[in-house]
Amino acid sequence: MATVTWAHFAIISNNRKEAILALILTIIFAILFTALQGIEYYEAGFTIADGVYGSTFFLSTGFHGSTQRVPINKYMSILQNPAPIINDPYWITGFADGESYFSIRIGQKQDRNYSWSIIPLFGIELHEKDFYLLKQIQTFFGVGTIIHRIRNGNPSAIYSVQSIKDLNIIIRHLKNYPLLTQKQADFQLFCMIIDLMEKKEHLNPDGLLKIISIKAVMNRGLSHHLKICFPHIQSISRPLIKNQIIKNPYWLVGFVDAEGCFYIKKTKLQIILTFSISQHTRDYDLLNIIKKYLDCGLIEKVSTRPNQSTFITYKFLDIFEKIIPFFKTYSLLGIKLLNFQDFNQAALLIKEKKHLTDIGKEKIKLLKSGMNTGRKF
Repeated sequence: MATVTWAHFAIISNNRKEAILALILTIIFAILFTALQGIEYYEAGFTIADGVYGSTFFLSTGFHGSTQRVPINKYMSILQNPAPIINDPYWITGFADGESYFSIRIGQKQDRNYSWSIIPLFGIELHEKDFYLLKQIQTFFGVGTIIHRIRNGNPSAIYSVQSIKDLNIIIRHLKNYPLLTQKQADFQLFCMIIDLMEKKEHLNPDGLLKIISIKAVMNRGLSHHLKICFPHIQSISRPLIKNQIIKNPYWLVGFVDAEGCFYIKKTKLQIILTFSISQHTRDYDLLNIIKKYLDCGLIEKVSTRPNQSTFITYKFLDIFEKIIPFFKTYSLLGIKLLNFQDFNQAALLIKEKKHLTDIGKEKIKLLKSGMNTGRKF
């Protein structure tokens, strides 16, 4: 502001030389400020999307990011009216197994007494079309915030919970209705850090080192910045989750709402219906559990994706007599329900041999074109 004021009075005084100098300095300071804000945003352990704290921090320091509000009403009437209601706790856990994340944001702050901030976060980010699912999850837990963001032209909604008090509601639920994927390990590590924070150990150097040693085996581990700041940190052993049991079918429904895929493969010679669930290879055993639970399918690995395993069923008889009846009995709740409904229509056409006629082929082609990424909203 000083250089802008200097330029203003220089112009009033008809001092062209000083006016130009002051404006040049203003531009230099503006570029420097923007660069520093970019570095601050890059190095911070949290983002503008991380609920109230992140949004308030970056707003107060001048960096506004790319978060935008987008209209949501156009997505609210896609499903049956009224939309399905989430009332089964196992669905919540199954969906969280597929879409949620547990994160510990560690960033430096300007404080004479203590220079590190630690922010725990539970979050779920979905495409904007599934906003109503996040709204129902928020209602189910009774805590958390939802923000809307557009990144690279893709609108999304983010549900997040940050306060220790509110996070304990999430933690109690997931202890009563446990996660089954290896994400359960991240949850256990997350709980260890929350416990340390409740004891105020994060406010002293030894406690901070304990938290960083736990964070080192969560998700993708430590950021490059934290590795530089704590080069000698000794990480703890990551828990291994095994012997999982699907106690309720709605866990599987929630998991499929998050990770499942109904697909129609059409070639010149045949039409193949497939149902699949893909996961990281660390959850290979869980996919086998799902295979036994549904009593069909097989587990595949492909060389082009060495870290991925897929439960998949191709056999039409299994699709028609096992997969479709299961999801008719235990209904999907997300936009994936629409894909299942189209998938079911195609199965009926095949069952009645109508896929052998030109009219039937065209109907299946039309159904396929409107499923998954081909669905228009």
